[in-house]
Amino acid sequence: MKKHIPNIITLGNLTCGLLSIMYAFSDTPWVGAYFIFGGLFLDFFDGFFARILKVDGELGKQLDSLADLVTFGVAPGMLMYHLINYVIAFKFSFKDLNLGFEYQIIPYIALLIPILSAVRLAKFNIATNQSDEFIGLPTPANAIYFASLALIVKYDEATFDFPGVEYLVYLPILLSSIIIFSLLLNANLPLIALKFKTFGWKGNEVRFIFLGLCVVTILVALLISNVFVAVPIIILLYLIISIINNITKRKDEVQSKH
Repeated sequence: MKKHIPNIITLGNLTCGLLSIMYAFSDTPWVGAYFIFGGLFLDFFDGFFARILKVDGELGKQLDSLADLVTFGVAPGMLMYHLINYVIAFKFSFKDLNLGFEYQIIPYIALLIPILSAVRLAKFNIATNQSDEFIGLPTPANAIYFASLALIVKYDEATFDFPGVEYLVYLPILLSSIIIFSLLLNANLPLIALKFKTFGWKGNEVRFIFLGLCVVTILVALLISNVFVAVPIIILLYLIISIINNITKRKDEVQSKH
């Protein structure tokens, strides 16, 4: 029985993804974002239990990848499709206008998320160089960035008054973030992996600094009453710290050669 536990948890992740997609087509699409976070929680624990129970196998790996595509690829793509439509409607004060062709096409940019997530997951399955660091933005990080936007806005006109939200969902910025983050999924960019081989400071300096900044960001977000504001900031911090870490490593390598 124990060999099936990780796969059952993975199927729970898949179920979260399916529920998220279903809610994306409902009157409360932002509810689907909660299921993406639920899938993230289960995605962590399927791997955790696989290692603890020592039942890691090929079936589990393939099932995990397929579940991730649904929960962290298709689901956020559908959420963003509806968020873009909402932002366009908000732009025109929710009037029943005969919008131009460009406004009918623009929401389909959200399809980049599932398409490039599929490429990312396929590349990850055959990669041999992503044990200590990730190459490109991981699909869960990409997914929760966009899921958090839906939860910040909550498809509620009043939420646009929240400080800074209007910039996150300003149409050009929203579309640009979808394109840039989707490209980052498959970029040849090393990013820190939050895997601790030991819990000492030495060798984990960057990880501890990042986690410390995460805690501070979450506390500040809680003080201003919307914890989900912390998520896009944390993802951006993750990218910035990883880039700084790469630059520092290269400088150290150059100095060691001389």
